[in-house]
Amino acid sequence: MKNREQLQCWIHHAAAVTGGYLGIYAILCRGDFLGNAQTANLIYLVHSLLGRDLVDVGLRVIAVLLYMAGIALTVYVSKKWHGNLHILSLCVTIVAIFILGFFPEEMNVVVGLFPIFFAMAVQWNSFPGAYGYVSSSIFSTNNVRQVAIALTEYTITHDKKMLHKAKFFAGTLLCFHLGVAFSIVMHHFFGVHSVWFCYIPLLLSGSLIVYETCTDRTAARVTRTQKHAALSK
Repeated sequence: MKNREQLQCWIHHAAAVTGGYLGIYAILCRGDFLGNAQTANLIYLVHSLLGRDLVDVGLRVIAVLLYMAGIALTVYVSKKWHGNLHILSLCVTIVAIFILGFFPEEMNVVVGLFPIFFAMAVQWNSFPGAYGYVSSSIFSTNNVRQVAIALTEYTITHDKKMLHKAKFFAGTLLCFHLGVAFSIVMHHFFGVHSVWFCYIPLLLSGSLIVYETCTDRTAARVTRTQKHAALSK
């Protein structure tokens, strides 16, 4: 069980690298606009609505619907198909990165973020955290909050569980910003096409997810063999 939890932690942190990479990519290439979340988009939507810019309102509504559709997809797959959400997110992100690489630099900012809106919504619901902690792999605010809470509680109570919690959330923050740093470097050399280099951290996530899948299948096969042996006695 401990090894399983550790693997889940590694997978979550690896996903955070991808989240950081695409987060800063959106900011650098699409008008200083974070596409991993909807807060800014909804604020701009109200601004455009009051300014009677109906075209921008329409595009931002589509962005909200894409984000909601990404979340809805994960719920549907988990409930109806009982599918592996890690694999789902990996596949969606692979396609999103491929599409983003062909988008020109000079295009509507919101449209340029459509693939990120959908893919990061899928990732958010597919990688909810580890060790029982709920942690976002696509933005940082709540992770910072959890680190502050856990460290404060640890200084008061000296409860090692709080120190463990602080380390987990700090690890998510570290991996997210490693992705940010890598994306900044790649953007310096390759501009809007730097998004394709996100396949490198995605390869790390994919390797861990494949290992997780193989481990689960092996464990299930062993369990079935043991049950069959018990019934045969």
